[in-house]
Amino acid sequence: MSWPATLHTERLDLRPWRMDDAEALFAYASDPDIGPAAGWPPHKSLDESREVLENVLMVPETYALTLRDGASSDEPIGCLSLKIGENSDLAIGDDQAELGFWLAKPFWGQGLMPEAVREVMRHGFCDLELTAVWAGHYRSNDQSRRVQEKVGLRHQRTIRNRPLKLLGGHADGEVNWITRERWLTLQEPAAQAVRRIARIRSGGQTGADRGALDAARELGVPICGWCPQGGLAEDFPQPPGLLAAYPELTEGTSEDYAERTAWNVRDSHATLIVAPAGLRPSSGTLLTARCARQLGRPCLVLSDLTQLPDVIRRLDEVGDELTLNVAGPRESQTPGTYALTREVVRQLLS
Repeated sequence: MSWPATLHTERLDLRPWRMDDAEALFAYASDPDIGPAAGWPPHKSLDESREVLENVLMVPETYALTLRDGASSDEPIGCLSLKIGENSDLAIGDDQAELGFWLAKPFWGQGLMPEAVREVMRHGFCDLELTAVWAGHYRSNDQSRRVQEKVGLRHQRTIRNRPLKLLGGHADGEVNWITRERWLTLQEPAAQAVRRIARIRSGGQTGADRGALDAARELGVPICGWCPQGGLAEDFPQPPGLLAAYPELTEGTSEDYAERTAWNVRDSHATLIVAPAGLRPSSGTLLTARCARQLGRPCLVLSDLTQLPDVIRRLDEVGDELTLNVAGPRESQTPGTYALTREVVRQLLS
């Protein structure tokens, strides 16, 4: 594959940068939460963004991330680059590359960057025949650390008092890497975990609902779900409610919790109820089980982690690429439900 090239994922196009991207670049690169975490200062003007485009971004193997659904009219929402050999800040060979990436804040938490990095790694190892890919992050940059862990990079060394380029000062940094041999091993079917669950669905209430959504987000798995009108939840009583924190959810037509309970069961392949105290009479959790029975959907109930192997076995019987609805009591009713559900879903997705 020769440059310029455009790479594609399920939700993204990764294309070369253009000079007409300057306004979009400035809109996001001027955000103080973006650049400093990676060691570069926010852009101060549109002219500065044009200069960065011309001198830094419009080079081979540096990609603008755009949404494939066309909602942003081909507008870049982030950047991903492979700095090969001497172009890297690390002392690496000419057949190796360093990953660099950032994503605009409105798109955090949706699993977009791991999706893009996986495709660029495939391109690097298969098309460019790289022998290793490296990436660094400052200790304080949890977002970059999580992305690197999700795509298979592992710790190689710690750099103490690494200079903060263009910002002044120093900070500890971590260097991660993955070799071509390890990457190829991870692609082999025998080495892959079955993609049992493709999407997590939930109504967004505190407790089980929220634990499932947060675990999926952390691991880059898409989330969805029906929630009451106005995004109603016990800790979000006023519109837009929990939709401000979980915009992937869709509000229903009623503030009645029963509607979203039934719709989430209906629109899933199976439902998992995490209920540390069991199914209580006259509860929303019991209603979930009744809806599943009425609709003929598989419904699994778990009260502690010892039951997880049985849950995995039963989900395997349902199939792969599942949309799993996760429900259970709210945190105020059964304290500890959030933590248990988050751990259960983490293990299911891992």
